[in-house]
Amino acid sequence: MRRLREPRPEEVPAALDRRQILGAVAGWIAVGLSGAGCPGGGPESPLKPGQIAVPLEDLRPGVRTVVVVAGNPVELVRSGDAVTARMLRCTHLGCVVRWRQAEHAYVCPCHEGRYDEAGNVLAGPPPLPLRSVPVLVAGGRAVVG
Repeated sequence: MRRLREPRPEEVPAALDRRQILGAVAGWIAVGLSGAGCPGGGPESPLKPGQIAVPLEDLRPGVRTVVVVAGNPVELVRSGDAVTARMLRCTHLGCVVRWRQAEHAYVCPCHEGRYDEAGNVLAGPPPLPLRSVPVLVAGGRAVVG
């Protein structure tokens, strides 16, 4: 009879942490949102990898809309024909921040880091402001990423 041996630590795959799992799921969602295989999002599209296109008609002026770009939550805000985009990952440990309208601040649920409406650090451990994401508005849509 053959005996099974215990695997050595270097043979055991590292466990996935919550962020890796959520990042993978968000990546799959991003592929779906990018329209891969759909009209306007396939190989004929000028989109580069890691970019998504959102029709301007889907972005109501002044309303915060969250999309997934390259596996990251990104908030879009339209003002007229201009669109700004901000990554919603805390610059401390990468947790996803949330906008709290009553406080007029983005708040990180992990360590209570706070950012103002422009993404600048107000309090807590974040070392840098929230990162801006490039946006190009053309052809009735916002190309993000």
